[in-house]
Amino acid sequence: MLIQLNIKNFALIEEIKVEFAEGFNILSGETGAGKSILIDAIDYVLGGKFSKSLIRTGEEKTFVEAVFSIDNELVKGELDELDIEYEDIIIISREYTLSGKSIIKVNGRSLIIAQLKKIREKILDIHGQHQNQTLLDRQSHIIYLDNFIGDKIKEPLKKFSELKERLSEIKSKILKINGNEDREKLIDYTKFQIDDITKGNLRVGEEEELKEEFNYLSNAEKINNSLKVSCELLNYREDGNSVVESLSKVISELSSVEKNSQIIGEKKAIIEEAYYNIEEVSRELRDIQEDTVYDENKLEKINGRIYEINGYKKKYGNTIEEVIEYLNKLKENYNELVNASEILKELEEEENKVLSEMKKIGNTLHEIRKEFSEKLKSSLLKELSYVGLEKSTMEIQVKLCENYNERGFDEVCFLISTNTGEPVKPLEKVLSGGELSRIMLAFKCVFADKDGISTLIFDEIDTGVSGAVAQRIGEKMYQVSLNHQVLCITHLPQIAILSDYHYFVSKSIKDNKTYTSIKILNKDEKINQVATMLGGNEVTKATYENVKEMLKLSEKKKSEIKAYKNT
Repeated sequence: MLIQLNIKNFALIEEIKVEFAEGFNILSGETGAGKSILIDAIDYVLGGKFSKSLIRTGEEKTFVEAVFSIDNELVKGELDELDIEYEDIIIISREYTLSGKSIIKVNGRSLIIAQLKKIREKILDIHGQHQNQTLLDRQSHIIYLDNFIGDKIKEPLKKFSELKERLSEIKSKILKINGNEDREKLIDYTKFQIDDITKGNLRVGEEEELKEEFNYLSNAEKINNSLKVSCELLNYREDGNSVVESLSKVISELSSVEKNSQIIGEKKAIIEEAYYNIEEVSRELRDIQEDTVYDENKLEKINGRIYEINGYKKKYGNTIEEVIEYLNKLKENYNELVNASEILKELEEEENKVLSEMKKIGNTLHEIRKEFSEKLKSSLLKELSYVGLEKSTMEIQVKLCENYNERGFDEVCFLISTNTGEPVKPLEKVLSGGELSRIMLAFKCVFADKDGISTLIFDEIDTGVSGAVAQRIGEKMYQVSLNHQVLCITHLPQIAILSDYHYFVSKSIKDNKTYTSIKILNKDEKINQVATMLGGNEVTKATYENVKEMLKLSEKKKSEIKAYKNT
């Protein structure tokens, strides 16, 4: 959900900060005040096209920041994939300068346009004259249909996806085998590498052990001398004052008086334990000292082995672990090369088997989609009729193709005609922005509980309608707002009166410069604004009373829609 929008130096806007709420949000204002500029700013910050002419006159750069709450797992998945840290919100900002420099950041992380658009797809849809991206993208039509079908299609889709992934792995292996034209030369070279590494008899941890031993032997004389002095101090002094001998005397003295004091006995026991420990360590140090001998031949041998290991690392990997891993891959490749014909035959048999299974599941998916396409068409036509497109005819084309895609072998296309006698055409051929927005509204009503996108913006949805149809459009948008945040630019009082929050956009002129501002209206201000929308410049007392009555009726209608939704 869009929580906050901050705009600086964008078209007529010098600086605006506006907070939005959940539910049905209406934007109204006089023509040219800047309502569509707000939508353009939202489109821009989410990766839309931009022209330098949109930088406010006299300024060097424009900046837009949008704050969204994270409302679904799809958004989290996209952020995780882009390695963007998040908690409960996303802060998206975009800056553009006259020099052409563009900076995009999401939660402080710099992104490119393509990455930003991936996030946009999960959080917001704009529906107007020039923006109906998801609905006009034919590849999304199959997703709309599958979402409508729901649980019945999930299991076969999952199975198809698993088979498709397995088929991709098989094809990669086949391509790899068939791509080895100089097979004999490659076999010889691979065998040479295998023999070379095997001859090295490398062992994980060996290098560390060798380096430790090399360091020890390199300092053998120094170590031997230190051990000798230590042993003498501990146990072998000619004057009889070694540590062990001194402790023995202490123990003897304490033993003679311990019967007179319990504490002395306890302390003597501690000293005795130390005595035996030191005596044992002394013997062990003496053994180590006797074994510590400088051996130049052994040192050269160790140095030679370290040099040999470094040679293997230089050729095959940075560590012994990587060299051994490379050896295992070489053995796999060698086996594939030597037994290429047999392996290729097995892979091709498996490829045909997997493809056959995919086709079976593809047929199942096709039949499910054909069945539910009629149900979806019926639901959509019902909604289209309600929003003033009752003359519409529609066809949901489900075509079984030779080649598979991400979701089976089907291509799905929504075709529509909004005029009697006209043939159905793909949605992108619908030229009217108002019609397209109403079609999108109908879709959103059908998919209200299945659509993961949290924010919907409708621009020009009221083009060419009035009266009862406008009332119905408003009711449908309110219905959608029970599951989505809805922002709508409207000129019609029948729609505005149903809003949960009404924002008024105005412009002013100061020092020969135009400024756009926005404010959220309280109840009385909303009544005044709707009255102006209804009566124009001449607003009478009767008009105000009419609007107050409209407000009462709208609250009643909203309660009915809520109640119906919850049944």
